[in-house]
Amino acid sequence: MHIQMKVMEGKLRTVDLILEVHDSRVALSGRNSNFAQKLFSVRPHILVMNKKDLIDQERYREQIEKHYNYQGVQNIFWTDCTKRVDSQWDALREKMLELLQKELRFNRTVKTEYQVMVIGIPNVGKSSLINAFRKNNLGYEKAHAEGPFPGVTTRVQNRVRIWQVFWVHTIDEAMKLSICNLILESQTSPYYVADYLLYYMNKHKDFSYLNQLKMEEPIDDIRQALIQCCKAFNLRVKSSVFQTTETNKDLWDVFGASTHFLKLFRNGHFNDNFLDRDLL
Repeated sequence: MHIQMKVMEGKLRTVDLILEVHDSRVALSGRNSNFAQKLFSVRPHILVMNKKDLIDQERYREQIEKHYNYQGVQNIFWTDCTKRVDSQWDALREKMLELLQKELRFNRTVKTEYQVMVIGIPNVGKSSLINAFRKNNLGYEKAHAEGPFPGVTTRVQNRVRIWQVFWVHTIDEAMKLSICNLILESQTSPYYVADYLLYYMNKHKDFSYLNQLKMEEPIDDIRQALIQCCKAFNLRVKSSVFQTTETNKDLWDVFGASTHFLKLFRNGHFNDNFLDRDLL
């Protein structure tokens, strides 16, 4: 982390603007406080809240913006990078041009182009944002690989660079980021992440999982909830322990149910996908 921050500081001499991309579902979690001191105070900064379609904006947007305005973050944009040709990109482009034209360039005055640094934790949509800009402004197709899991793009050796910067303060924060698929699944346990999601939903009285899992009343036992998930979606696994020459014994796929339960959240099948309610 320290090395990556030093590398970014070293690039600031050639950078005109910083675009920080973050996941709206964890709008207040996962951001590095060192950014403000070492990066944003030196160059113009725009905070892009991506995946806005996955939260209730009427309920949370104003509170989130007030939170960041109080911290001195004035330029906040909300985007859905799945919409490549949309007015949201025109508005963001105009704001970028406004900030770029206000900024004195000093050692960069001889340059005829502007350079933007795109930063953010893994899997928040940095590559998607770049591709959306290319499609909307130039009509070009994808320039950078995209994927549903973190780490598809760690660096782009081009005029726009992507840096994977990760910063976790608490266990709760790590769990929230895992739920949103912002941490590699190989570094976490889907079973415990699903357990935290169930706890969080029950805590905030979001019982929309009952309909998905075909349950009649809330439950706080993750194993029983996952077994019910197996029944609802017929998730089974062959067992070699009980296997004989004549019959095969099927068991409930509890591990697969953990992943499926998390996918229900990630695909927007529950009522409320915002995970920072405690911080507002």
